[in-house]
Amino acid sequence: MLEENGVSYWSDSEGQDSCRPHWRAMMASAVLSGIAMIASLVGVASAQKPESFESIVISCASAPSDAKTQLPPKLAEWATLSCTKFGHVLRAAKGWIWHNPRDNSFVRIWSQTSAGELAASGHKSYFRALEFRHLAGQEADAANALLATELGAQPQTVEDAYALSVTDAQGRVQLINFIRSSANVRLGTFWGWACESPCSKPVIFMGFRP
Repeated sequence: MLEENGVSYWSDSEGQDSCRPHWRAMMASAVLSGIAMIASLVGVASAQKPESFESIVISCASAPSDAKTQLPPKLAEWATLSCTKFGHVLRAAKGWIWHNPRDNSFVRIWSQTSAGELAASGHKSYFRALEFRHLAGQEADAANALLATELGAQPQTVEDAYALSVTDAQGRVQLINFIRSSANVRLGTFWGWACESPCSKPVIFMGFRP
């Protein structure tokens, strides 16, 4: 069990949901579940102390020269890139949670391609390319439509949207989208989805401050 930003989750794997509530109801549910989790896991922590994510972090100073270790300012508001003993990883910025409401887990974007247990690869697994851009028009609408489809909800009006593309050392491309409706902007949250290119089954997550 790993702890991130003070909240502990049991699983890092993708799961499936059996019901699909309305977008706004799901957004409220995700926020409330994050708050409830903090309270409910107090007893768990006393029985089994969680391993802090920071315990696997290593310095990026000796990363390969072509490794991307810095994020654009806008992206850095929501994300951070960490070098760990299991490779480089994109995850929620300090004070934020990226929460998958389907299986109540953290969402992290690993540079390691392992589909099972992560190996201790250190700086051998890293991102060699990173592109972050604002989406507008049809691109924003398409990203929003995919999100709505996965949530089983009607698309909300997009306030702003961003796309992140990362390429790891093995050439694998992963796509991450960040989408905000007016309600998200008001609440200081966002919805996101991530997948390996070509995208077949995106992982949906919500970003919020617990």
